[in-house]
Amino acid sequence: MTRKTGVIVLVAGFIASAMTGCTERPPESPEYRTALPIEAINPQNQEIVPVDRVGYEDSDQTLNILALSSGGAWGAFGAGVLTGWSESGTRPEFDIVTGVSTGALMSVFAFLGPEYDAQLRELYTEVQNADIYTDRGALGYLSDSLYDNTPLMRAIEQAIAPEIIARVAREHAKGRRLYIGTTNLDSGDLIVWDMGAIASGNRADPALHFRKVLRASATVPVYFRPVYIKPRKGMELRQAHVDGGLKAPVLLSDFLFRASAKDRNLYVIVNDILSERNAYAAVAPDLADIAQKSISTMLRQLLIQTVYRGYARAVNSDTEFHLASVPEAYTGEGASLDFDPALMRELFEAGKALAASPSPWRSEPPNIQSFDVMKHEG
Repeated sequence: MTRKTGVIVLVAGFIASAMTGCTERPPESPEYRTALPIEAINPQNQEIVPVDRVGYEDSDQTLNILALSSGGAWGAFGAGVLTGWSESGTRPEFDIVTGVSTGALMSVFAFLGPEYDAQLRELYTEVQNADIYTDRGALGYLSDSLYDNTPLMRAIEQAIAPEIIARVAREHAKGRRLYIGTTNLDSGDLIVWDMGAIASGNRADPALHFRKVLRASATVPVYFRPVYIKPRKGMELRQAHVDGGLKAPVLLSDFLFRASAKDRNLYVIVNDILSERNAYAAVAPDLADIAQKSISTMLRQLLIQTVYRGYARAVNSDTEFHLASVPEAYTGEGASLDFDPALMRELFEAGKALAASPSPWRSEPPNIQSFDVMKHEG
């Protein structure tokens, strides 16, 4: 890069940063930074019950919870599990569905049922990087993100059509619940959004807000620009929301287990290998790859701990625990932000094959012995 080119890039970067600052007004007051969005719930509120049993006709009289993890392109595995599960004829209607990051987008279709499996397959086997983001080049190092995920915003607009949002609202009215997690970067809090409440109204444009929350949940900070969301109508200041996986790679809060039920099942689909190793590929000597490798390593450790805690919560509430994760024997490579259709089809088929196998579900997390030691010591 010549000195002249470098100056041009530097000036352009400052202009981009200045424009970004003018577009969004960050909440300077702690009152605004920590304000709970009106459609979000406080999981610590003991009065919160995850499903509305009043008038809800539960066909099997069993509380079925589905939790879908983060994982980026590896979400193809979860899409395969759901598809194979439908084909086996044993997939129940879920009373509660939770999703984080790629699991957030997947959760909408899982919530609505097997008739949306074909759309899941398309979303997780046909897309490529250009359908999710574009590289901002040198300007990315001087602004608020390395990549521009405008293509993801457009893909969500196309996939989450008005009729889908209307169906979520109808299922919400029946008593079923769909929860999605984001991270409020201004406060550092995990935000649990009641997506049925969003779909049912309260905002000037419920569809826009519904899609913004989905995009925020899948917005990896540094890589993608935060999604700025007004916590309530009438507020001009916006909170910066990013990937819910920063706080909870899979949403398994205590409040999910409060609903009364004769029988309970928790199904957890992890779009990753539950191993502390992260040796799919050597790290390249550049900022983007080093950042991605570092973030994915930290998130994998958090994922393992979160699954263990979810298992403990299930055991303590007399809930049957069922876990599906990418098999340890999987040899495919590819980072979570590498949307390679060939690799995603491979992961999809791996998930589908697992769902069709005689024993697709683990009854406890792997390496449970170490978890027992931690539990007793804690």
